[in-house]
Amino acid sequence: MSKRVAKPRRLFTADRSGLPHVFLLPGGIHCATEPTLVTTVLGSCVAVCLLDRRRGLGGINHFLLPRGGGPANLRYGDASIDKLVEELVALGANRAALEAKLFGGAAVLHTHAPDLHVGIQNIDMALERLGAHGIPIIARRTGGTTGVAIRLFTKSGRVLVRQIASSMV
Repeated sequence: MSKRVAKPRRLFTADRSGLPHVFLLPGGIHCATEPTLVTTVLGSCVAVCLLDRRRGLGGINHFLLPRGGGPANLRYGDASIDKLVEELVALGANRAALEAKLFGGAAVLHTHAPDLHVGIQNIDMALERLGAHGIPIIARRTGGTTGVAIRLFTKSGRVLVRQIASSMV
Protein backbone atom coordinates (compact mmCIF):
# COMPACT_ATOMS: atom_id res chain seq x y z
CA MET A 1 0.00 0.00 0.00
CA SER A 2 1.46 3.33 -0.98
CA LYS A 3 1.23 6.33 1.25
CA ARG A 4 0.13 9.61 -0.24
CA VAL A 5 2.26 12.52 0.84
CA ALA A 6 0.82 16.01 0.65
CA LYS A 7 2.92 18.56 -1.19
CA PRO A 8 3.97 21.51 0.96
CA ARG A 9 1.83 24.55 0.29
CA ARG A 10 3.71 27.62 -0.87
CA LEU A 11 3.10 30.83 1.00
CA PHE A 12 2.88 32.74 -2.29
CA THR A 13 3.44 32.07 -5.94
CA ALA A 14 6.87 32.94 -7.30
CA ASP A 15 7.60 36.63 -7.58
CA ARG A 16 8.36 37.82 -11.07
CA SER A 17 8.85 41.48 -10.20
CA GLY A 18 12.64 41.25 -10.24
CA LEU A 19 12.76 43.38 -7.08
CA PRO A 20 15.36 42.82 -4.37
CA HIS A 21 13.79 40.56 -1.74
CA VAL A 22 14.19 40.74 2.03
CA PHE A 23 12.73 38.20 4.46
CA LEU A 24 12.13 39.96 7.77
CA LEU A 25 12.74 37.97 10.93
CA PRO A 26 11.17 38.73 14.32
CA GLY A 27 12.83 41.77 15.86
CA GLY A 28 13.71 43.12 12.42
CA ILE A 29 13.11 46.41 10.65
CA HIS A 30 13.61 47.17 6.97
CA CYS A 31 13.29 50.60 5.33
CA ALA A 32 13.84 51.16 1.63
CA THR A 33 14.44 54.10 -0.67
CA GLU A 34 14.47 51.79 -3.70
CA PRO A 35 11.62 49.45 -4.67
CA THR A 36 11.98 46.30 -2.57
CA LEU A 37 9.84 43.28 -1.75
CA VAL A 38 9.78 42.52 1.98
CA THR A 39 8.12 39.36 3.28
CA THR A 40 7.48 38.01 6.75
CA VAL A 41 5.28 35.50 8.58
CA LEU A 42 3.22 36.51 11.60
CA GLY A 43 1.32 34.66 14.30
CA SER A 44 0.80 36.62 17.52
CA CYS A 45 3.57 38.95 16.32
CA VAL A 46 2.63 42.22 14.64
CA ALA A 47 4.06 44.01 11.62
CA VAL A 48 3.59 47.71 10.97
CA CYS A 49 4.12 48.91 7.40
CA LEU A 50 4.83 52.64 7.20
CA LEU A 51 4.58 54.48 3.91
CA ASP A 52 5.28 57.90 2.50
CA ARG A 53 3.66 57.29 -0.87
CA ARG A 54 4.47 60.73 -2.27
CA ARG A 55 8.17 60.08 -1.81
CA GLY A 56 7.99 56.35 -2.58
CA LEU A 57 9.46 55.36 0.79
CA GLY A 58 8.36 52.37 2.79
CA GLY A 59 9.38 50.40 5.81
CA ILE A 60 8.22 47.51 7.95
CA ASN A 61 8.91 46.03 11.34
CA HIS A 62 8.13 42.66 12.96
CA PHE A 63 7.86 42.56 16.74
CA LEU A 64 7.10 39.80 19.21
CA LEU A 65 5.98 41.48 22.42
CA PRO A 66 4.34 44.82 23.20
CA ARG A 67 6.81 46.53 25.53
CA GLY A 68 9.47 46.18 28.13
CA GLY A 69 12.76 45.55 26.37
CA GLY A 70 14.19 49.05 26.45
CA PRO A 71 14.72 51.48 23.57
CA ALA A 72 17.31 49.36 21.76
CA ASN A 73 15.45 46.04 21.81
CA LEU A 74 13.48 45.87 18.56
CA ARG A 75 11.72 42.64 19.52
CA TYR A 76 9.37 44.87 21.52
CA GLY A 77 6.72 46.94 19.75
CA ASP A 78 7.22 50.24 21.55
CA ALA A 79 10.92 50.43 20.61
CA SER A 80 10.38 48.90 17.17
CA ILE A 81 7.69 51.35 16.03
CA ASP A 82 9.63 54.36 17.31
CA LYS A 83 12.77 53.15 15.48
CA LEU A 84 10.80 52.48 12.27
CA VAL A 85 9.46 56.06 12.26
CA GLU A 86 12.92 57.43 13.04
CA GLU A 87 14.59 55.48 10.23
CA LEU A 88 12.02 56.47 7.60
CA VAL A 89 12.28 60.14 8.54
CA ALA A 90 16.09 59.86 8.36
CA LEU A 91 15.70 58.51 4.80
CA GLY A 92 13.64 61.55 3.81
CA ALA A 93 10.06 60.62 4.65
CA ASN A 94 7.74 63.44 5.63
CA ARG A 95 6.48 62.54 9.11
CA ALA A 96 3.15 64.27 8.40
CA ALA A 97 2.65 62.16 5.25
CA LEU A 98 3.27 58.77 6.88
CA GLU A 99 0.47 56.21 6.72
CA ALA A 100 0.37 52.80 8.39
CA LYS A 101 -0.87 49.33 7.55
CA LEU A 102 -1.12 46.89 10.46
CA PHE A 103 -1.03 43.07 10.37
CA GLY A 104 -0.85 40.08 12.70
CA GLY A 105 -1.74 39.70 16.35
CA ALA A 106 -3.49 36.35 16.01
CA ALA A 107 -4.45 34.16 18.96
CA VAL A 108 -2.17 31.29 17.97
CA LEU A 109 -0.95 30.59 21.51
CA HIS A 110 -3.72 28.91 23.47
CA THR A 111 -4.63 30.60 26.73
CA HIS A 112 -7.47 30.50 29.22
CA ALA A 113 -7.81 34.28 29.10
CA PRO A 114 -8.39 35.07 25.41
CA ASP A 115 -8.72 38.83 26.04
CA LEU A 116 -5.20 38.89 27.44
CA HIS A 117 -3.35 37.00 24.72
CA VAL A 118 -0.13 38.53 23.45
CA GLY A 119 -1.57 39.17 19.98
CA ILE A 120 -4.19 41.55 21.37
CA GLN A 121 -1.57 43.23 23.54
CA ASN A 122 0.66 43.69 20.46
CA ILE A 123 -2.21 45.18 18.43
CA ASP A 124 -3.19 47.54 21.26
CA MET A 125 0.39 48.71 21.69
CA ALA A 126 0.78 49.33 17.93
CA LEU A 127 -2.43 51.39 17.89
CA GLU A 128 -1.18 53.36 20.90
CA ARG A 129 2.27 54.12 19.44
CA LEU A 130 0.96 54.99 15.96
CA GLY A 131 -1.59 57.30 17.61
CA ALA A 132 1.15 58.95 19.66
CA HIS A 133 3.06 59.62 16.42
CA GLY A 134 -0.11 60.93 14.74
CA ILE A 135 0.11 58.29 11.99
CA PRO A 136 -3.23 57.19 10.50
CA ILE A 137 -3.91 53.51 9.85
CA ILE A 138 -5.19 53.07 6.30
CA ALA A 139 -5.39 49.26 6.25
CA ARG A 140 -5.52 46.60 8.91
CA ARG A 141 -5.82 42.83 9.13
CA THR A 142 -5.32 41.85 12.74
CA GLY A 143 -6.51 39.26 15.21
CA GLY A 144 -8.06 35.95 14.27
CA THR A 145 -6.75 32.51 15.18
CA THR A 146 -4.31 31.78 12.37
CA GLY A 147 -1.12 33.39 11.17
CA VAL A 148 -0.55 35.35 7.99
CA ALA A 149 2.25 35.71 5.50
CA ILE A 150 2.65 39.19 4.10
CA ARG A 151 4.45 40.76 1.16
CA LEU A 152 5.14 44.48 1.18
CA PHE A 153 6.13 46.28 -2.01
CA THR A 154 7.89 49.29 -0.50
CA LYS A 155 7.60 51.67 -3.46
CA SER A 156 3.82 51.38 -3.96
CA GLY A 157 2.89 50.39 -0.42
CA ARG A 158 0.90 47.45 -1.76
CA VAL A 159 0.63 44.57 0.71
CA LEU A 160 -0.46 41.04 -0.16
CA VAL A 161 -1.75 38.95 2.75
CA ARG A 162 -2.23 35.23 2.86
CA GLN A 163 -3.67 33.25 5.73
CA ILE A 164 -1.54 30.28 6.75
CA ALA A 165 -2.12 27.22 8.85
CA SER A 166 -1.30 27.82 12.51
CA SER A 167 1.13 24.88 12.45
CA MET A 168 3.37 26.87 10.07
CA VAL A 169 3.75 29.87 12.40
